[in-house]
Amino acid sequence: MAKNRRPNIPLKAGPAKSRPTVTTEALSSRDAQRYLEAKALSEGDAPREALPLLEALVERYPASRNPRQLLATTLYNTGSWHEALAQFNELATRFPQRSDAASNLAGVLSALGHQELAFQAIDRALALDPHNTSAITNLAEILKNLGNWEGARDTYAASLAIDANNPKLHLQYGMTLIALGDWKTGWPETEHREAVEGVRLYPEPVASPRWRGTGDLNGKRLLISHEQGLGDAIMNVRFAKRLAAQGAEVHLRAPSALVPLLEAVDGVTSCTATGSPMPEHDVHVPLMSLPAVLGIEAEGLDGLPYLSPPGTCPAHLMDLLPNDRTLTVSLTWSGNPNHTNNRRRSMNGDVLAPMLDIPGVRFVALQKFPPIDAVLPEALRSRVVDLGAQCSNFAESAHALQRVDLAITVDTAVAHLAGALGVATLVCLPFASEYRWGTRGSTTAWYRSHTLLRQPAAYDWASVISAAIGEVERRRDMKLRT
Repeated sequence: MAKNRRPNIPLKAGPAKSRPTVTTEALSSRDAQRYLEAKALSEGDAPREALPLLEALVERYPASRNPRQLLATTLYNTGSWHEALAQFNELATRFPQRSDAASNLAGVLSALGHQELAFQAIDRALALDPHNTSAITNLAEILKNLGNWEGARDTYAASLAIDANNPKLHLQYGMTLIALGDWKTGWPETEHREAVEGVRLYPEPVASPRWRGTGDLNGKRLLISHEQGLGDAIMNVRFAKRLAAQGAEVHLRAPSALVPLLEAVDGVTSCTATGSPMPEHDVHVPLMSLPAVLGIEAEGLDGLPYLSPPGTCPAHLMDLLPNDRTLTVSLTWSGNPNHTNNRRRSMNGDVLAPMLDIPGVRFVALQKFPPIDAVLPEALRSRVVDLGAQCSNFAESAHALQRVDLAITVDTAVAHLAGALGVATLVCLPFASEYRWGTRGSTTAWYRSHTLLRQPAAYDWASVISAAIGEVERRRDMKLRT
């Protein structure tokens, strides 16, 4: 079985194999300019607008590598994985001596669930260039997708013996260690992310010195700079209390939708929106560095709620969520489509059909983005109340969650919001889940109120929904008996 294969990574450093020269068609000066325009679009805020330009270039220059490579990458990044697979396969066929072509093909094959074919491609990539770090990373991801997290860990450890200064390898190694429960070693490894190409550590300039966990915070104004997603801010704001206990005056930066909710968290002196005037501060720390600088381990988390929405629940939400004998269940089944792992972590709305057939249950959709019209089949929309459309910010979403009996959600910000509030929650996880949820088990140190429902096999949401249905029916019957 491929799952049990040991990674074939050389442990002695040495020069990478040279690639044979490949002759490709040269673009005319005008088409070279078009390629640069497409590249700017692809790497900027409008990648889909690059596609017609690149398709035209590939049609005119079928033997030229760069336009096809960029087309394949752009298709993949915009979610057109099957179309990307066709282009990556063409590249691997046309350029059989390029390790990167075989590695890219392996990556998209793995993402689409074809692990055995991905193994064949990655074997070729590493045979061509044993020091191709992108291929090594793809090998580790394939192992993760097969459930072999230990093999992935060993792959990264072996590759770091070759390339000890590669920040991406350190980052991936750290996340794998955290997934396997070694937080003490894993979190410091993730601090290498600052040097990884494409990682945006700071969404806005911060000029103050960086606090790395060793300097005295007593009397210091500490800025926590927002980093990564909305759920990350909700998850890590709990640490403001620890920082305040060290004497820090904690100033949190967060996306504007989170500010009304997070500004009242214990330990937070102020919470201001990213992009607004920066508060005065002495030192700063990136949000996702808090577990590393504070030395967080699973045993040190109590998992208890630490958020409470400000004010009272808006009247329109109280009307939609009455306190009666009907079990109320919130559903969030799709996350931000721009998230790199959204294809795995989100489920198609039609998978919910068996659950929505359960009688005697009030279902509400806490689906803010994308809206339910975009991710729920029309035949099912009448079975849920579109609660997400009624919530203008996360504070209102928090009020709504406090009035439901059970939240069911994929791995998105709602999972962290519900856990921080202490709401009973079923978190539906893909087979190769995100590192912070670990690799096995139904509980998490982050939130006591969470039950983790893991796919038994890749893309098997039906089994997850079946387990969720059993819990919904159990809670419905219990509520009717009380």
